[in-house]
Amino acid sequence: MQRRCYRYFLEAVDPQTQLVADRAAADGSNYSRHASSAACGFGLAAHAIAAQYGWVPREEIQGRVRTMLRSLKDLAAHEKGFLYHFFDIKTGKRALRSEASSVDTALMLAGAMSAAVAFEDDTEIGTLVDQLYQRVEWSWLLGENGCLHMGYMPEIGILPHQWDHFSEHLILSLLAIGAPSHPIPPSSWDAWRREPVLNFNGEEFLSYPPLFVHQYPLAFFDFQSYRAPSGRSFWKNAQTAHHAHIDFLTKLGQKFPERMGHYGADLWGITSSDSQYGYRDWGGPYKNDRVEPDREIDGTIVPSAAAGALAVMPQEAIRTLEFQKARFGEKIYGHYGFVNAFNPANGWVNPDVIGIDTGISLLMAENMLTGGVWNLFMQHPAAERGLKLAGFTPTGTTVLTSSR
Repeated sequence: MQRRCYRYFLEAVDPQTQLVADRAAADGSNYSRHASSAACGFGLAAHAIAAQYGWVPREEIQGRVRTMLRSLKDLAAHEKGFLYHFFDIKTGKRALRSEASSVDTALMLAGAMSAAVAFEDDTEIGTLVDQLYQRVEWSWLLGENGCLHMGYMPEIGILPHQWDHFSEHLILSLLAIGAPSHPIPPSSWDAWRREPVLNFNGEEFLSYPPLFVHQYPLAFFDFQSYRAPSGRSFWKNAQTAHHAHIDFLTKLGQKFPERMGHYGADLWGITSSDSQYGYRDWGGPYKNDRVEPDREIDGTIVPSAAAGALAVMPQEAIRTLEFQKARFGEKIYGHYGFVNAFNPANGWVNPDVIGIDTGISLLMAENMLTGGVWNLFMQHPAAERGLKLAGFTPTGTTVLTSSR
């Protein structure tokens, strides 16, 4: 699966810029004309993993990494260092009237930091990564309440929406606190509200319905080995959220057997994805003791929801991924691994894969197998600095570091 996912970052890129397409046809026949800043970050981390295994000659991989980093620095549209969510894959010009995104910039940098460590003998790669990180004016998007804003659009200015409650912004906040220039104060870690809180089997956990929220920050930061200032383990929080998710889908299947009866331990997982009728920001559970198909849940399965959980709950994730592959075969598992989404109830299969979902699948599989992404990213000085300044303390646990 990892090798198939890696094909995406070799093929769904512009040959001259190496910028990574937002999405591609699942059969590899074409890809989008716009790149995604977050997909570029996952691509840089994917290259770092690939180089360790020799999936492609190391020299070729380093050349691709250098080219992508140059393109991100010199071509990709940005505002005070914050990359636009989407930009033209050839020219780097802003695309789709997207925002200069704080969290997507953080995901790009996390992948770049991982690559800098993986290719530490390549001074140009290290210099480019430093330049991309140092130019970001994190304090520009900091609100008076200590919370970061989500981004900026030329048409309206700084977006009013903030990262002011639990979401995927953990990686953003820590990279902004640990930044080498224009950092935000460590007190910003305490500024966002610790909500919404849900309960599963007597355990409280911070929740946000799409599972990617519990996966993207954990793909890079080794939260197994650190506790937050409050004593919270975001690793344990993610595990509880995933168990609650499987339980929620199982109960949906029992309550709505015609449309969702396939949901259960063998077939689970939804996160923000395509659907038969457009993009959906779905997940679950949404509220305690509520079992309803909120946000138009319709029985769709999103394989990256489970693949992104491989490091968090290996047994359950492998069980459903093996079931999906065995049951639906080449309809859903092809050139780039699993398709983005499919619906067993009506036979719909998404014709596309999406770069960030393919990326999280590859990265979390590697973390399950070797802790490989954690081992790279956590060696970057800014990763450790962000955790320390925010008040995190080591737990004394050690991440698996063996090779296959």
